[in-house]
Amino acid sequence: MSLISFDVEKCTACGICSMTCPINIIMPGEKGAPSLPIEYEAFCTHCGHCEAICPTNAIMVSYQSFPPEDDNASIEQTNPEQLKKYIQSRRSIRVFKDKSVEKEKIKDLFEAVRFAPSGMNGQPVKWLVVTDSSEIKKFADLTIDWMRMMAEKDADHPLKRYFPVLVALADAGFDPICRNSPGLVYAYSENASGYTDSIIALTTFDLIAPSFGLGTCWVGLLHRAAVEYQPLKEALGIPAGFVLQFPMLFGYPKYKYRKIPGRKKADILWR
Repeated sequence: MSLISFDVEKCTACGICSMTCPINIIMPGEKGAPSLPIEYEAFCTHCGHCEAICPTNAIMVSYQSFPPEDDNASIEQTNPEQLKKYIQSRRSIRVFKDKSVEKEKIKDLFEAVRFAPSGMNGQPVKWLVVTDSSEIKKFADLTIDWMRMMAEKDADHPLKRYFPVLVALADAGFDPICRNSPGLVYAYSENASGYTDSIIALTTFDLIAPSFGLGTCWVGLLHRAAVEYQPLKEALGIPAGFVLQFPMLFGYPKYKYRKIPGRKKADILWR
């Protein structure tokens, strides 16, 4: 069976699938349906552009994919003013309710996140999802242990000036790293080239989370510690051979933000 097939009864030979194919491997038909030559099948990224854009639903794919239950695209229905306000209202949350996030809600959130774009549709991002608050606290404690070690070991560490304050807060019973968060997601991939795709996916997670009633916070200090401190990396339990990309906290915000604070104007170089 062909990787991509065309229903000749439905196809109008409009050529749109050929024009929008990112790899330009769909050959337009001179008098009939287009085709994907078998020698080009290995170059197909399984992106689904051809299937998604066909105006007569004449394209079928044989590779495995998992579309949403409702696969009708409706991006043009998004109100730009509402979406702009939604993005402007997004905040980093550092005080969470003492409440676990339901597993079904997390899975539903990932139904959006899994559609985040990736280079050549490689979809390299894998996820560690931690909802055990005691495990998250252990990661935070190990990050503090790393700071104690680095404060003595590396006088030139670029983050050293932050260590005394954060260690003091931890010693006083606070959690300045993971903020007593009830949830943590850590993006990882098979190689370092998955970094950009991971950040795109995490940004998607970050932006959609408030619509689920959740707040998020990027955790750069935890990531720096995980990269440099083997005990923390082992505690995370990422499979051998995989690369940690970046973590994010999530949970129900304890407080509600009422205003949108100012930001710099966009620094744009017009051409």
